[in-house]
Amino acid sequence: MTKSRLRNLALPLGLAALAAILVGIYITSFRNSVTHGAGLVKVLVAARDIPAGTEGSTVAGGSYLKTQTMPRRAVVPGSVTTAAPLTSLVTGGAIYKGEQITLRQFKPIAQGGIFAKFSGNERVVAVPGEPRQVLAGTVSTGDHVDVVANVKYRVGSLDRATTKVVLRNLLVLKSPDESNAGSVGTADSASITLAMTDKQSQTLLWAMKNGAWFMALRPTSRPLNSRPTVETLYSILSRGLPAGSAQKQIAGMYPEGVNGQ
Repeated sequence: MTKSRLRNLALPLGLAALAAILVGIYITSFRNSVTHGAGLVKVLVAARDIPAGTEGSTVAGGSYLKTQTMPRRAVVPGSVTTAAPLTSLVTGGAIYKGEQITLRQFKPIAQGGIFAKFSGNERVVAVPGEPRQVLAGTVSTGDHVDVVANVKYRVGSLDRATTKVVLRNLLVLKSPDESNAGSVGTADSASITLAMTDKQSQTLLWAMKNGAWFMALRPTSRPLNSRPTVETLYSILSRGLPAGSAQKQIAGMYPEGVNGQ
């Protein structure tokens, strides 16, 4: 075999060997990439809904966060593993339960304040009342409250009274303690600042002007609502009585209490 033929044979063999080496390197690199991407990492997620405008320090220390383990490939860009970077920031919008926490969801605290906590058809309403009505000393900024109202009225010559939860899940922008700090007032008065829709503000004003009312503090852990009901004389007196005899018994004593009145 001549040198020319050996040279012609060695060249393709060398190229084939080089190609095999390159393929091997690629496969190894690909496997390492897949393994790295499938690795589990810990990130912070929202343990409950976080309202827009909530200060990062409140988010970090208010049971708003929990650590969750997930595949590396599912991690959102900008996600954080510790709440430390959030303490000098404020949420730019609402963060919902289960969402990964990222720095993109926050902005400098100077851009926050009360105006970052409501938008659209929402309004800020300062609600005056007795300290117990507005949960003075109990409610804190960032909590949520319901409003319960009792209205008395007449049907013909009979007096009626009805109680109902008229508003739910209103965000507290300023607690009574903060709202009244430095103001001139008495121990019999307090004020709480709430965010609500324009329609809800109508409902609240009607309840305040036409009946008795108070606010109820909602839980921060998995809040739930009971089935909507209207409380009347009949519903109170008939509760616990056999269904077949309840109306008959009450009708004999309080005829005005029958038929839900």
